[in-house]
Amino acid sequence: MTMVATRLGEARQYGARLPEIEERLALLAEASRLLADASLEPPAVMERLCGLVVPILGSACALRLLSEDGLWLRTVASAAAVPEARVRLQALFSQRMRADEGVAAEVLDTGEAQGVEAVLVLPLRARGRALGTLTVWREAPEPASFESGEQLLLQELADRAALALDVARAYASERQARQAAEVAAGRLARLQHVTAELSEALTASRVAEVVLEQGLAVADAKAGALWGVEPDATSATLLRCAGCTPDAAERLKRLPLEGDSPVARVLRESRPVWLMAEDALSGSERPAPSSACLPLVADGRALGALVFTFGLPHGFDDDERAFLQLVAHHAAQALARARLLEREQRARAALREAHGTLEAIIQASPMAIMLLDPDGTVRLWNPAAERMLGWTAEEVMGKVLPAVPPEHWEAFRHGLERATRGTVLDGAPLAARRRDGGAVQVAMWTGRVHPASGPPQCLSVMVDITERQRGEAAQRFLAEAGGVLAGSLEEEETLERVAHLAVPQYAEACGVFLEDESGGVRCVATAGGGAGEVPPPGLAVVARVIQSGRPETRSGLSEGDPTSARAGGTCAYLCVPLRVRGHTLGALTFVTSKRAYDAQDLALAQELARRAALALDNASLYRDARQAIRLREEFLSIASHELKTPISALQLQVQSLLAGLARSGAGFDLERLKRGLERVDRQVKRQTLLVNDLLDVSRLSAGKLELVLQPLELGALVREVAERFEPEYARSGTPLELSLAPEVRGQWDRLRLDQVFTNLFSNALKYGRGNPVHVSLEMEGDRARLRVRDGGIGIAKEHLPRLFHRFERAVSERNYGGFGLGLWIARQIVEAMGGHIEVESVLGEGSTFTVELPRG
Repeated sequence: MTMVATRLGEARQYGARLPEIEERLALLAEASRLLADASLEPPAVMERLCGLVVPILGSACALRLLSEDGLWLRTVASAAAVPEARVRLQALFSQRMRADEGVAAEVLDTGEAQGVEAVLVLPLRARGRALGTLTVWREAPEPASFESGEQLLLQELADRAALALDVARAYASERQARQAAEVAAGRLARLQHVTAELSEALTASRVAEVVLEQGLAVADAKAGALWGVEPDATSATLLRCAGCTPDAAERLKRLPLEGDSPVARVLRESRPVWLMAEDALSGSERPAPSSACLPLVADGRALGALVFTFGLPHGFDDDERAFLQLVAHHAAQALARARLLEREQRARAALREAHGTLEAIIQASPMAIMLLDPDGTVRLWNPAAERMLGWTAEEVMGKVLPAVPPEHWEAFRHGLERATRGTVLDGAPLAARRRDGGAVQVAMWTGRVHPASGPPQCLSVMVDITERQRGEAAQRFLAEAGGVLAGSLEEEETLERVAHLAVPQYAEACGVFLEDESGGVRCVATAGGGAGEVPPPGLAVVARVIQSGRPETRSGLSEGDPTSARAGGTCAYLCVPLRVRGHTLGALTFVTSKRAYDAQDLALAQELARRAALALDNASLYRDARQAIRLREEFLSIASHELKTPISALQLQVQSLLAGLARSGAGFDLERLKRGLERVDRQVKRQTLLVNDLLDVSRLSAGKLELVLQPLELGALVREVAERFEPEYARSGTPLELSLAPEVRGQWDRLRLDQVFTNLFSNALKYGRGNPVHVSLEMEGDRARLRVRDGGIGIAKEHLPRLFHRFERAVSERNYGGFGLGLWIARQIVEAMGGHIEVESVLGEGSTFTVELPRG
């Protein structure tokens, strides 16, 4: 009965609590429904769960979750039965709680609920780990403690909430992972596109263009810029800027590496700089809230910097940082490749330029340049080699060098072998042959060349030394000629030596021609020709050369036979003038039939002619000096005699007159005195003329002859001189006839012309032998002409050219007195007035002197 009574009591109690159980089951069902709603986010689910607990199971409720590091509990949902309690609880729940302190730490460690007075703390458990806590408070009039059934119910709610939270977190993680995968896939695709574009960028500017055009879209950035740094540079140069104003681009164009800007720090440290609240460019209209400054590093060296600025604040999570650094890495690799390519292109361009310059040097070189294999096969042949030896490059390339004569080939090959072993052949002489069979003397320098592949080769440089050898031979010849010409000062011997100098070395025949006093040409010395034969080219050519002062040549070659100097029966000759001190003495001729004369032969002949002319001039000066000494001695003898004769006569006349006066006293014969004084006067005048002649010689030699030009009627002066000479002409019985044109006027020096006319009248009287003297004066245009003709002894033809020279006489001084100065002085005076004087004479028939004067 007791057992039955007990069961009946329990049944009645359970029946009494049935509504409460049903309510709690409904609560669990509602909680399950809410927690199973996948459309709600975990925070909303937790808020609704707390709303179910309050007020059924407690007056306040709070759900806290552990932080990722497990040190803190953060309130994610709460509920309160009355508004006042909600405000108070929110202030309390907004603070974080330590997870390793108090009741919460014990709950989390043990995984069991803990009750403290009216507070129950239950663990949120899922898959054996604690996710947080569920805390429930009760206030009066509710009971202060929780029954076991309530604890079970709350723990069930907590477990279901933990399970739902774990599921929600798993779903969120999966969705986040899916979104991250989608973002990563998008970024990877864009990065692949950027990488593809960068792989085609060949220059640094193109790399910067691709990085900014594609990178801004890839990084979802607002603006960007890329700087490059050259090796050993002290600043970074802006390669490209996107999304910046022109002023900002100009300001960012060059950044010093030692500056304080983020870019400078990135370049110095080679580490990225993430700016959460700073615009690294400061170049857009609205400052960017965050920036990423990335170094472009390749091979451990910063090549530049890349900056992205963003329009929204950025936290730069690990994925985004890694992605941006990957973009910078690819940009750095592309920039390094572009710079390597640019350097390679510059090196290739420099190499091409060097090759072109070397090729131009080889082509333009005046020296023959050849590249030879050790066996003499030609691999390179420049135009100078073609000009020097005659073979074209097409004719010799790949063939053994044909310019070496067979008799010299063995020695030449031995020289190439020595060169390939490293011996430099310095200027070795070689008698080479030309394509036309002619010989050419060359000097060859040969050295070893190491090609990039293949055996060593020989580089040979060849210089034609034929002309140099000819020049050296010419210098030796001229040196020897100088010694020969300097060996004598006798004119005849010098002429013979000049003629024999070039025979037979440079000519088969040589002739020396001089201009005679009459203006003709005569051969004065020959060598190599027949006796008495005038060598080619003949007097006509020689006369032209002497007159023009320019050489004449003939090669003697014809188009039919260019190797023969006798082609067409002719010969080669050179005719060069003998010039010294500005005037031509004569000409020198060279004749050969063995070869053609060229420009070097002409230069040699001209130099020999110059030295020969100098030697002839020296011989002439020596002869003139000897003649001058002879004339001086003769002049001194004549002068002493001429000056002494009138003095002796004057002294005798004076002594005679003094003796007569002494004997006769006052009865001295006046007629005799008159005749004596006249003789004295004549001797004094003669003495005066002699002294004046000597003074004029002194003045003319010193260049001090002064003319006093004045209006003058020339006929009156001639009559005055004739009247002065009339007594002497009458005394000698020489008739004097005058034929003077009227009014012959001009501007002349009266005293000097008086001196000229006096000399001519005196000479006509002295040499006229008493025959009539005819004097005529006439005008022809603007010139006056005076002729003085005598029928005296005349002058021999050979004396006429030197008649007007100083101290020259055409007659013996013993038969005719005088210094031989009168005609020389007359010539100097007439020529000083712009006129000239000449003489025509036949020996034994007389002479005619003609003076022509311009009217002035």
